[in-house]
Amino acid sequence: MTELGLRGGVSGSTFNSYIKSLRRLGIPFETGKAQSKGHRHVTYDFEELMELTVALLLRVYGTVPDAVLVGLRNFRNDLRPIYRQAFHDSITRTFPAARVVERAGRHLTVEGLFLDLNIRYVAGQMVECGPPKAMSPFEAIETFTHAEVPGRSYLPLNVTAVAELIVGRSCVAPSIRRGRGAPRAHTG
Repeated sequence: MTELGLRGGVSGSTFNSYIKSLRRLGIPFETGKAQSKGHRHVTYDFEELMELTVALLLRVYGTVPDAVLVGLRNFRNDLRPIYRQAFHDSITRTFPAARVVERAGRHLTVEGLFLDLNIRYVAGQMVECGPPKAMSPFEAIETFTHAEVPGRSYLPLNVTAVAELIVGRSCVAPSIRRGRGAPRAHTG
C-alpha cells in the first residue's frame, strides 16, 4: 500500500496502525477472517487489496468517513465482481474509450472501467454510500459533469487504473526469506 503512494505522508507505524484499525472495522475482511490463529501475518487476495485501496483513496483528512466504510462492507458482494471486471478490462480494454475534444484542438481520451459508489452528501458531509455501479468511460464523464455538487471529487473512480497499479506492484514483489538460512526466493 505504501508503494502505491497511499500512505499519505504519515509515518510507517501510523499507517500500519490505520490499516489494522480498518481491518477491525471489517475492511477488507469479514470479521474473524483476516488471519489464521497463531499467525501475525495477513495474506490479501486481489479483491481484498482492491477494497482496501478504494477505502484508502477515499480518505478525508486521514480517515475514511463511516458512511463509506459501511457502504464498502454492505455492498462487498456487489463490488467484488466490479473489481474482477476492472482487472479483466486492464487486459482486454472491454469498454470503449471516451474522447473529449475542445474547439482549440486539444483532446482527452478516457479509458477503463469506472466505479460510482453512489456517495450522497448532506451539508457537505458524506452520509450514505451505495449501491455501487460499474460504468463505461462515457458514463463516468456524464456522471461527473451532471453531478449536483461541482466539487464532488469522489466520483467516478477509475478502478481499471487501480487494478493495474495493484497487479503491476505484485509483479515486482521483494524477495522473501523462508526459514533459517534459507536461500532467497523471488516471488512474483
